[in-house]
Amino acid sequence: MRIAFRRKEDGAELVRVWSESEVVKVPENVGKYRINSIASYAFSNHKQVEDEDVEFFEEDSRAEEFQMQDLPLRCGANLLEIHLPPTVKVIGNYAFYGCMNMKVFHGTDEIVRMGSGVFTGCRLSNVQIDFYEGERSCLKEILTEIRYEIVATLVYGKGKEERFTKIIFPEHYMDAVENTPARIVETHYYGSGGEYRECFYRRELDYLKYDRMFALSGVRDDEAVTVQVALARLMYPVKLEDAARRRYETYIREHLTNLIKDCLKKLDDHENYALGSPVEIVEFICRMEYFDQDTLECAIDLVSGSGHTEVLSILMDERHRRFPVRKKKFVL
Repeated sequence: MRIAFRRKEDGAELVRVWSESEVVKVPENVGKYRINSIASYAFSNHKQVEDEDVEFFEEDSRAEEFQMQDLPLRCGANLLEIHLPPTVKVIGNYAFYGCMNMKVFHGTDEIVRMGSGVFTGCRLSNVQIDFYEGERSCLKEILTEIRYEIVATLVYGKGKEERFTKIIFPEHYMDAVENTPARIVETHYYGSGGEYRECFYRRELDYLKYDRMFALSGVRDDEAVTVQVALARLMYPVKLEDAARRRYETYIREHLTNLIKDCLKKLDDHENYALGSPVEIVEFICRMEYFDQDTLECAIDLVSGSGHTEVLSILMDERHRRFPVRKKKFVL
């Protein structure tokens, strides 16, 4: 990896990165200088003029052997993931502008300032924030710029007694529809993601408010999305109150048949959920005993003809464990 950086009074600002890998893990230091900021347009291919007042650092100790050996500049479409160290506190304007294939952003709660348009043209699907102190972060600023569904992994107490959760922020978008008779333009809202993105107070996620949004998700989102929202809270129940837990569990029980159908489709397409594989989802449902006997029998019938023997085995074991067939006794 080759890094172009600019010295600052308090450290170094990362300007550009060349790397063999499309997954970029920014180091904490370039030589004796600590990287504490990401320059504007650092990973964008819309930068009109390259900086000249920079220095270069080769992370590989064999730098002389490679000497910029056609290492590609990591910007725009050829960046898939970015992982920032806890030394980074500032991200400049349009730092990831046009990174259309970047799916993963991994940062920390040390990021205290983000410029405008940082993720313009991006379609992030996964965000991980490591919390070293407290529970405030840049997550809200990230979500504000991304209207697509985001799965956020929040790791609290990083480096200490770690605990983590995964939480889903659904997609949302607006559409302007002309009402000709009334001579007005109406704004129609689709998806619950806009409201979910407001569940923050002073840069801290408000779990109680988040859980109260669930009814709205049931109205505005597809059933498959709402099921995943519920599963995420049940599988990773940080700050999950009993009343909210019951609402999520009720919804899952009412939609188990369709969930099993969706799991089978994922298996057919060789796809996973953001929360895990379809098999892991089925194992969780069984472990939490969400099936009643009728729904379980229906699920077994669905899976029997699918060829997915692993899922069938899990469901058969669940039937044997919870609803064993009692042998009839004949008394003369």
